[in-house]
Parts: sequence; structure tokens; C-alpha cells
Amino acid sequence: MKYNPFTSESFVRIWSKHFNDSKQANTFNFISGVQFLKKSFLPIYENIGQNLTKGINYTIDASKSDYKGKVFLIYDVPHYFNVQPLDKHSESSLKLKKVFQYQGFLMDISSFDNQDDYINAQFSSKNRREFRSNARRLEQCFNIRYEFINEAMEASAFELLFKQFHNLLSKRFAGKQTNYHHLSPKKWNFYKELVFNMLEEKRSSLLVIYNNDTPIGITLNFHADDVLFESITVFDPDYYKFSIGKTSIIKLLEWCFENNYRISDFSKGDFDYKHKWGNLVYDFDYHILYDSKSLRSKLTAAYVESYFKFKLYLREKKVNELYRKYKFKLTGGSTEASSQGLQVLKFEKLESFDQNNTGFKALDYNLEVYSHLLQFVYTFAFANPEPIANIKLFQAITNDKVFVISGSKKAQQITLG
Repeated sequence: MKYNPFTSESFVRIWSKHFNDSKQANTFNFISGVQFLKKSFLPIYENIGQNLTKGINYTIDASKSDYKGKVFLIYDVPHYFNVQPLDKHSESSLKLKKVFQYQGFLMDISSFDNQDDYINAQFSSKNRREFRSNARRLEQCFNIRYEFINEAMEASAFELLFKQFHNLLSKRFAGKQTNYHHLSPKKWNFYKELVFNMLEEKRSSLLVIYNNDTPIGITLNFHADDVLFESITVFDPDYYKFSIGKTSIIKLLEWCFENNYRISDFSKGDFDYKHKWGNLVYDFDYHILYDSKSLRSKLTAAYVESYFKFKLYLREKKVNELYRKYKFKLTGGSTEASSQGLQVLKFEKLESFDQNNTGFKALDYNLEVYSHLLQFVYTFAFANPEPIANIKLFQAITNDKVFVISGSKKAQQITLG
């Protein structure tokens, strides 16, 4: 890989500013393509970026010896980067331990002519009809537009969009009652500065799906020469029936083919959609380089190896998921009622509904106080597609748990618990 966005000058500078007090990164003659920081009294050097990259590659020069007495930890080395192995016959005392940590998923589109060819190879005709139907219904119900931003933005426009991005992620993970580490102020400020700068360099991008002027789906990407790294993606959960995530992937595929990219990389994280859309599963390893003739270096490398094997064991036992839910509650995460947490006691299709019925009052579901009902309105719109302005919401006068969603032709009554 000639250009890696996660080892670029901008990435190193901005990451160091936010996580290493802008200290000068360490470079070594025996290894190129990666820079390091030293955080502890132990002889351990960690790659700049640590685990906030989507992949590191490097090259070893075994003739150099400035690794002696030290240990080097390189997070997130994907197998498909094809980092050259150490020469087993070399007289160098430099050795490598690899510790598996995650699986990654990607779409290798290099042998396909266009997005339709790729989708045809991955999915049945029934699935493909579903994708087209979901997008068509979304566009029929809402004023939808798609924007792929891969250039410099005005600071004020970027600030607004990134705030909306943060709000969507906060809403999504509040619904899951789970802490999302990228939303911590320190990491989010890092991403905000990084993406703003790398947009100017055309090394980051944002795919945004708008309903009118409101983002309902955003995907943050980083760019190598011919690899698109999908870094953070989110969609408004109120629109879940419309499968905005699938539409986003199709739009990214279109862009990749139009711009001669060969890979769209979903990166780490084991989610069902990655299995379905990806055609290559690969491993992320942590690389531990050490001096095999130094007892201190050998012992330190063994400790680091054991530490990350233990972390993997805890993840396999789902301890990390429990931790994120506990941390969400501990840090005061929102527990406000949402449509995801409401109990629906009864759905009832209505043959007709008189919108002038004096037993019901009209509600403006665009108001914040009724936002917890949006998912029900949008689910009705998905099943009965028409412009959203035609769909009204009513509440029973005598029972505030009973609502009617009424379109121009059909209606539905729901009773909440």
C-alpha cells in the first residue's frame, strides 16, 4: 500500500496532539512505514494511532539494529496487507509474535465490472428486489437526497454536520443502552479535527443520506490509493424498516466503481451485514517485535502477548459487551423512553378512520415531545408508502395510550403499554 491514511503526516500530527501531548514521534531505522510512542517505563513502543486505525503496514530492514533491547507493539495489522514476514534465516535477533484479535470483512470488487455485478454475485434475486423496494419506498415517502463529500468543507457547515453525526450516534447507542467509545469527548474531538483536515486532502469522506436537510444516515470513510475504509456508520433508528444501511452500502459501491477502487473494507467488528455483503474475511493481528537476545525484551514481549490473549478471551466470553452496558449506566447515559423501548400491547388495522373524529386529537409527530412515536409512523409509511406529509397521527382523548396513524387510504391503531 503506497499511501496509508493511518500513518500519514496528518494522522500522526493530529493523533499526537490529542493523545500524546504533541510529543515528537519515535522513528527507527530498522522499520519504515510506522512511527511510535513510548508510554511506560517498560521498553515498549506502540504505534502512533494505537487501536484507532483501520490497518497498519510496515517494512523491516534486518540490517539495522536499533531495535535491540526494545519491544514494539503494532496494533491492527490486516492479513491482506501482506506485510513481509521476517527472514527466518537472518542472523538478526529481531523476532515477531502475532496475536490474533479480530476478524475483518471487506468487499473485493476488483474482478467485477459494476455494483450490479457484485450484488448479483452476493445476493439472490429476492434480496435484490428487496433492496430496490426499500430504496424506492424511502424516496417515495421522504424528500431524500444522497451526498458524497470528499473535499474541503466550510468550517461552519462541517461543524453542523459533525454535530448531527454525533447526535445520530448518541441516539443509536442510547437505544441500545450501550457505551460507544468513539463518542467520548477526547476521541470525538480527535475525529472531528482529523476528518476536517483529511477532507481537504481528499483522504476522508462522508456519505450522507438526507431527508430534506436532516441527515438520517452518515458513513465516515478513509481513503488509501484504491481502498475505501468504512470507519463509522450510523442511521436514524426511526427509519429502520427502510434498511438505510443497505442503501448506504450500495451507494458506496457505486462510488468505488466510479473511482476505480478495488476494495471497500468494513474493517473489524462481527456484524451480520458484513458477512452478507463481504466476500473476504480476514484476520487482524497485533504484531509484537522484540529482541530475542535480550531477556528483558523477551519477557516483556511474552507479557504483552499474554495480556492481549487474555483480552481476546474476555471478548469471546462477551465480557466487553457487559462492560459497555455497565459503563453506559455509570456515565449517566440517557434512559429516556424511545420507540425501541416502548411496549406495544396491540396493533389493529382499521378499515377507515375519520380524521375529524372528535374522540381523537391530532398530534404533530415532528415535535420533540412525540419523537418516541416516530418509528411507528415511519413503519406505517413503509408498509403504506406515500408522501409523509399525507400521514397523520392522532391520540385518543380518553386514553393517552391509544394512537391512530392515518394515511390517505389506510389507517392503523396502536395501544401502548
